[in-house]
Amino acid sequence: MRRLFIMVVIISLSFISSCASPPKKVEKPADLYVEGVNLMKAKKYDKAIEKFTQIKENFPFDPISFIATVKLADVYFEKKEYVLASNIYEDFFNAHPEDENIPYVLSKLGECYEKLSLSFERDQTYTIKAIDRYTYLLNRFSSSSYAKDAEKKRSIMTQKLIDREIYIGEFYYRTFQYNAAISRLEFFLKRYPDAKGTDKALYYLSLSYQRLGNSNKANYYYEQLKTRYPESILLRAGKPRQRKTLQMAQVDLPAYTTGLKKSRVDINLTPNMLVEQKTEKEDEKLGFFNRKKPIDIISDKMEGLEKEKYIIFSGNVVARQDDLYIFSDTIDAYFDENTNEIARAHAKGNVKIVKQDRTSTCSEAIFDNKKGEITLKGNVIVYSGQDRLTGDVIKYYLKEDRVVIESEKDKKARIRITPK
Repeated sequence: MRRLFIMVVIISLSFISSCASPPKKVEKPADLYVEGVNLMKAKKYDKAIEKFTQIKENFPFDPISFIATVKLADVYFEKKEYVLASNIYEDFFNAHPEDENIPYVLSKLGECYEKLSLSFERDQTYTIKAIDRYTYLLNRFSSSSYAKDAEKKRSIMTQKLIDREIYIGEFYYRTFQYNAAISRLEFFLKRYPDAKGTDKALYYLSLSYQRLGNSNKANYYYEQLKTRYPESILLRAGKPRQRKTLQMAQVDLPAYTTGLKKSRVDINLTPNMLVEQKTEKEDEKLGFFNRKKPIDIISDKMEGLEKEKYIIFSGNVVARQDDLYIFSDTIDAYFDENTNEIARAHAKGNVKIVKQDRTSTCSEAIFDNKKGEITLKGNVIVYSGQDRLTGDVIKYYLKEDRVVIESEKDKKARIRITPK
């Protein structure tokens, strides 16, 4: 009886096994890799990512997993997702510093950070990272074929840091912070001797010392400029001289606010599309101007017409209101006959408006206090932190709390807002 029971159990198990579905075929890592490469060539990036990720997760100890990891980063690079690509490249570099693919990985890391590098007026964290990776490649793998272009690319990134140093020094000068300008530019001369842009550093050092009344130092740097850079265009301005300054108190300029809510990313605006400006908190607004603040205007030349209540400022014009700075080639200011306040101002040529982390650049800007309107024209770009707004003409209707962005035919205006 016991023997019969055992036979029944064996027969039952055999029957169950025969009814079960056949085991699922497991793909080999080599096959997955080939599929991923083919999908990548066909620009089917998301599917290629799936294949390379399968290899990385399911076959972590297979030698082909190393190559698949690099390819995974390559796919993200091709998708222009440089942050994700750089993270994978960095992880691979840290985990396998002696792998034969490291020279290639370092080259791609430098390219990722180069793509992420912002213009020299803005944060240069990624620029420094690019220089670091190119330098490591040149020092550690100088004979590698990937090192051939690294020197040139590193020089481009280094020049961006140089341009930033000069930009900051010039900014300090234009915002009347002459000691800060001197410290920054003299440090620049020590760190980057004979770099491109040194003539500009010498020029603003001479100007800064002149503003502080130190003629000896001013003349010293000006003579350096003449001797070392006799062809510099900056010499046409002649020796530093006292600039014209006008101070105005309690000028009522309109509040420059847009009130963009940080809620969406990459919003494409068609021409003449209206964007409503509503916010719940005042500090969320992309504001520039404050009311009832005194204004200082400084320029190389100033010409006034008393009857017309009209003043023209020309030559390196800087208008300052508290922590707001307006830079331009010229500013035409029209005054109200009754209040003697600025009724209308027109800034023209290389206009830049800066307040804390908010910056706007354009060809010209018109401030109409009576109408409560601000009009920015000509390749307008407005930054607020990581947010960016572009268009050919941007009009702010302050009384209605709205903004209109216009662009040329066949073009689009664009807003990029980074969620917090």
